[in-house]
Formats: sequence, C-alpha cells, structure tokens
Amino acid sequence: MARDIKHMKKDLMARLEDDLNGLIQIALDELATPEVSPVLTGFFASSWKAATSRPRARDERENFAPWDKIETVTMPSGYVKLASGSQPIIQPRHPAPRFKLNQSVFIGNTVKYASDALASPKNNISNYVQGEMKDLVKYVFSDKKSPTRIRVASGQGSGGRNLFNLFSPGTKYVSYEVPGESS
Repeated sequence: MARDIKHMKKDLMARLEDDLNGLIQIALDELATPEVSPVLTGFFASSWKAATSRPRARDERENFAPWDKIETVTMPSGYVKLASGSQPIIQPRHPAPRFKLNQSVFIGNTVKYASDALASPKNNISNYVQGEMKDLVKYVFSDKKSPTRIRVASGQGSGGRNLFNLFSPGTKYVSYEVPGESS
C-alpha cells in the first residue's frame, strides 16, 4: 500500500540517510582492500574508521590480535617484509556507526604508523579518494539534497610529526559537500 504524501519528507530523508550510510560503508570496504591501501600485515587496511570527529592515529599492530602474531623481518636496508609463512590479514576493525544527514563524517586510519604506510609505493588512497570515491559521491547524491560533508584524510598535516597525523589541525582532507536543503 502506498504511503500518504504527508510522509514524503520523512521518507525522503530516511532514504537519503540510508544512501549516506551505504556510501560510507562502501568507502570503508574499498579502503580496506590491497588495491587501495598498502598491505604488509593487513593491519593498516583493516583500520579505517568513520566518525563524526577525526579518527586518532594511535593503534599499534602489536596490541591487536590477530595481527600481533604476524611475523615480519627487517632487512639490513631497513625494508620490512613478511616472514616466510606469514600472510596478511584484512579484517575491518571499526564497524561504521549510523550517521545522520546533518553530521559531518570523517574517514581516517587509526594506526600509529600510518605515515610509513602512506609512503609505500603500494599506496593508492589519494587516487581512490579523488577518483572513484568522488564519482561515487556524485552518483549517490546526484539528485538528492542534504547538508552532509564527507572528509577523507588524504595527505600531510603541516603541524604534525608524521604524514598521516589525523588529529593534527593541519591534516589535509579531501572534502565532498553534498548540496544542502533549506529547512
């Protein structure tokens, strides 16, 4: 049975909220792939988080199972590789909360060594954020209106000590603002 037109605004807002949350989940899923995130142990790729404030880069692999059991070897040149017989594990660690349309959403990584991961030649995060994710945002919200902003940390903070210091005010975020609705 069709709903009465008096429910149209509520139904539309619920649909937009579902689309927003679906978009965020897709972004988190895609960031957690070796095609986008650099992977050695899989901990970095598993540590993407969406929140209403900047995720803090403070988690160390050694403190989280099953990554604490993955052995690595540091070569004389300083290059780190997986020990023989070790395999990376990608298991997203941060379930996405449900966001409302009037909230800004930050997507960032919570590992302490994120600057090292971003320096990897396997890093394809900026290309993803500026290409596929940008297209996805345009597609999902092409004919919709909401006061939503999605920001993904994609570069160096000027005030931080490392490349991916997510809580540094100088961290560069690629921001996508979905056009707002006048209430």
